Amino acid sequence: MERLNLEDFQMYNFLSGVKLQMDGEGMAYLVSSADMEENGYSTDVYFVDHQDSRGSIRLTESGKVKSFAWISRELLAFTEYEKPTDDAPDGRTRVYTANIFGNLREERCAFTGLMTLEGVLADEKLVFSRVDNIVHEKELEGLSGEAYAARRAMLKEKEEIATVFDEYPFWFNGRGVINKTRKAVYTCGLNGEDLTRVTPFGFRTEYLFAEGNRIVYNGCQVEPVENYLTGAYVYDAVNGTTTCVQEEGVCHIYGVTLWNGDAVIVSSKMDHYSVSQCPDLTVIDPVSGARTVLCDYAREINVGNPVGSDCRLGGGYDLRASGGWLYFIMGVADASHLYRIDRAGHLEPVLEKDGSVDCFDVAQERICLVAMHDMRLQELYCMKAGEGKAARCTSWNDDFYLSRPPVVPEKLNFVNADGVEIHGFVLKPVGYRSDRKYPAILDIHGGPHLSYGAVYYHEMQYWAYRGYFVIYCNPRGGEGRGNEFGMLSGRFGTIDYDDLMAFCDQALAAYPAMDAARMGVTGGSYGGFMTNWIIGHTGRFAAAVSQRSISNFVSMEGTSDIGTLFAQGQVMATTHTNVEKMWMHSPLKYADKCTTPTLFIHAEQDYRCWMVEALQMYTTLINNGVRTRLCLFHNENHELSRGGRPKGRIRRLSEITDWMDAFLKPADR
Repeated sequence: MERLNLEDFQMYNFLSGVKLQMDGEGMAYLVSSADMEENGYSTDVYFVDHQDSRGSIRLTESGKVKSFAWISRELLAFTEYEKPTDDAPDGRTRVYTANIFGNLREERCAFTGLMTLEGVLADEKLVFSRVDNIVHEKELEGLSGEAYAARRAMLKEKEEIATVFDEYPFWFNGRGVINKTRKAVYTCGLNGEDLTRVTPFGFRTEYLFAEGNRIVYNGCQVEPVENYLTGAYVYDAVNGTTTCVQEEGVCHIYGVTLWNGDAVIVSSKMDHYSVSQCPDLTVIDPVSGARTVLCDYAREINVGNPVGSDCRLGGGYDLRASGGWLYFIMGVADASHLYRIDRAGHLEPVLEKDGSVDCFDVAQERICLVAMHDMRLQELYCMKAGEGKAARCTSWNDDFYLSRPPVVPEKLNFVNADGVEIHGFVLKPVGYRSDRKYPAILDIHGGPHLSYGAVYYHEMQYWAYRGYFVIYCNPRGGEGRGNEFGMLSGRFGTIDYDDLMAFCDQALAAYPAMDAARMGVTGGSYGGFMTNWIIGHTGRFAAAVSQRSISNFVSMEGTSDIGTLFAQGQVMATTHTNVEKMWMHSPLKYADKCTTPTLFIHAEQDYRCWMVEALQMYTTLINNGVRTRLCLFHNENHELSRGGRPKGRIRRLSEITDWMDAFLKPADR
């Protein structure tokens, strides 16, 4: 058995975006891996034919693929993006087709900017999304050649001098400044002809799905504040008409798809359990307007995968209709499963297994999915509806799995003081001996409406290989246990703190080899908030690492890309309705009580939890004589630990581990 090293995630293969052929006989998917030379990731398309024993066939070799879609059973379209140059200041997207049988690659067209291929309509029209700058559109309208280049250069020079904000939100994590930008939907012919914008000028699209002759999407006009209670629309490509199937201002929409031409929306009015409320599933006929609610919030169904991991890249379908069923990924307790529901509201499991289903597709009763099962890294699995189990059909990460077998988490569930069962996990240190004492790290998930499960986590496995107990649990506020369990709004730092401390007590009692005097705590996002909260309320931890955290809800409300929604929905207050409550739930209020040596990890371009959150905590601690350090990452955002550049991810984990070693393993240094 080889030792797991900090840099070993460079060897991982990340799978995403799986899509079946129309007849279900074959599937294409994306495979990504770290590219240290470019300090990024290389991505290509692979194809698997169920009747072909050769396994996965590589369809592209550039490593630059951004998106793809099936045109026909034989023909697949994909995009590659070229970075900005003087000739193309917004970059350029090239569209290619590949024949899966002859593997013939042909360039079909090119566009300015980053165009994401979202699907293909029945007449072989391509459906794209692109983020447009509406100021540029007006300024450059009708220009070409030298006149276009001169005006574009002038706009670029103005933007280099100053950035203007006159909308909200003005920036967004992972996208940068979004003021006056809009994600728009386009269609065009296979060779780029008849490029047509589907969405109105000034409309910002959120989710979209294309199938047959229709496109369903949701979003809103930003005038000048974006309405998070978005509307939903169906575009008919045959007659060029758009129908509103859900008015703005009613519900928050979490996803859309099409089901035999009808729109499906996953939405919540947030009227009973605030932002933690389980969503409704509604089917809407865009012609008649007839609405069928398959289930409402009281049925406690969640769509999507809440189980966290730092071993994923890319996305894919989590909601998909086929025949008489609507299939979706659902968080259940500490795992994500695949379920389906019919139009009468009959719900049944398709695949229930510990771990996580990350994305899937379905066609002709055949299902393919990317999953993390049996403590493996991502692989592709196939099954037919009704079989109840899936067969693994790729071995991308087998070599790694066999040479560095994972530490399997042991479940540690208990009933808390309020009579609620809390689910937890423990990783024993590699080489564990019951007659020794070991340090421990409590790792806290983000969200808070997420969860931990029995999936591979690089950082946790690395710490276990370095001789740490790693303990983690799902306190109240997480997803997969229903509305009441997930309702943390207005209670941040109360019941969740109690659950985490009780879990630590349970772990110490169950594992005597765990050294109570050498415990560390860390977490990111909501986990960073909880780390900040913990160090102001207890001195039981010998070291702490707060990552991409919240420290002050008053400052977070006005600086985060989701600040106003988060404050109202999670704290149940705003600065101007109840600033005392905002401050009461802010870790910064209690930071002067901290004595725990604390490292802060933050990214300069984190607009979810802006850098001021870490700076305020750091400043308080260092002025109070507490051992502290702040590591601020350049050119990274809120996704540093999961999708950040490889060199940044290595430095982050190195900083955390060195800090823990310094205070939890001083004899080893």
